[in-house]
Amino acid sequence: MKSVFYLFVFIFLVPLNVIAVSFSADAVQLRKGEFSHARIYWTDERVRFEYLDKGVAVAQIYDTLNKKIIWLDTENKVFLERKLSDDQAKQKMVNKSAFIKNPCDLFADAQCTRLKEAVVNGRTTIKWLMTLDIEGSDTHIFQWVDKKYGVVIKQENSDGSVLNATIEDELEVNGRKTRKVDMYAVSKIGTSMQNVQWYDSELDIVIRQVFADGAMDELRNIKVESIASSLFEIPEGYSEVETPIQNKSKMASQPEALTLSETQNN
Repeated sequence: MKSVFYLFVFIFLVPLNVIAVSFSADAVQLRKGEFSHARIYWTDERVRFEYLDKGVAVAQIYDTLNKKIIWLDTENKVFLERKLSDDQAKQKMVNKSAFIKNPCDLFADAQCTRLKEAVVNGRTTIKWLMTLDIEGSDTHIFQWVDKKYGVVIKQENSDGSVLNATIEDELEVNGRKTRKVDMYAVSKIGTSMQNVQWYDSELDIVIRQVFADGAMDELRNIKVESIASSLFEIPEGYSEVETPIQNKSKMASQPEALTLSETQNN
């Protein structure tokens, strides 16, 4: 099986406000023309993925509350359990937007000066000057932060690299109201990258993202509902094993994905 659904598994630079909403959905992934699917059950502290691995029904449970990960082979009724490190337990299983009130909230040692309001890329923004000490020298960064959503609409770095973003409101994806954030970054040597994300208006999470190479991640058939706690527990009658369940080693690998935080700070 391809790498399991680390769909929307992202590490954030700062803690985010947790919303008390749970949901189920179908997680789909397109990589190099190959399509994968899993069923996802999400709460703020625990997430369960259900999928087929070489025809065998497997469930994968991330329990950040108790700092552990569990693999269930539902056909053979065996399970494998491993501890999560403190860093792994801090990972968020979906990409939530972070409202930036002050860019220095993301960088403890930076100094930020609010300059003025300006319309950039069709959005009303607040322009900031951020000064960072990098290897003993001051580095200056200009950021234009969207006044409504608190995301970076434009960033100019002292090395000449630039990021621009556009936002389209009131769109619909798979029956869900969304906003589209299209980010385009150019490095100091002229190379570029693009990432397009659609944020669910109710859940404020990414439910679709498309990359420049055609790769795509998406949540479909989202249903906001209470999720039974039993889905995150080891069922009675299961035996513990120490050997990997199917492609467990692949499932535990870290994702290679472009995150909003990474994009905005490059």
